[in-house]
Amino acid sequence: MSDVPPYRPDEFAEPSAQQQNPQPYGRPSPYGQPSPYAQPVRQPQQVPQPMPPSMPYGWARPEHPQAQMVFILGIVGIFTGIVSFVAWYMGGQAKKEIEAGAPYAWDGQLKTGYVLGKVFGIITIVFTVLGIGFWILYAIFFIGLLAMGG
Repeated sequence: MSDVPPYRPDEFAEPSAQQQNPQPYGRPSPYGQPSPYAQPVRQPQQVPQPMPPSMPYGWARPEHPQAQMVFILGIVGIFTGIVSFVAWYMGGQAKKEIEAGAPYAWDGQLKTGYVLGKVFGIITIVFTVLGIGFWILYAIFFIGLLAMGG
């Protein structure tokens, strides 16, 4: 290894130059610009202001007061057919209120409960019609079997 000491630029500078030029490497930055190695000046933190009482851009509308009830009835309507019609009806009434100008959102729990009630209400109607049709065919078959003397 060599016995060369590490380079220290401040060893060779004059003491008065070290105090006058706090810039790196003892040179002033050109054209009065700040040094690229200087620490950034921290700005004081601003305290966030509360939201104004008006509705600013991006403000979300609140949910309808019956949104949770329609949502729960829509879910229960999956298992019991009659309740799905109640969810469908209540969701439809809330939708009419919103279309008439009520300041509520038509999304989230309200729309989901309405759609669940509508879908499972239609499924209940289809299965009821199929069930009634089955029993009618069964009765016709049984009456025909008795009429044939069987």
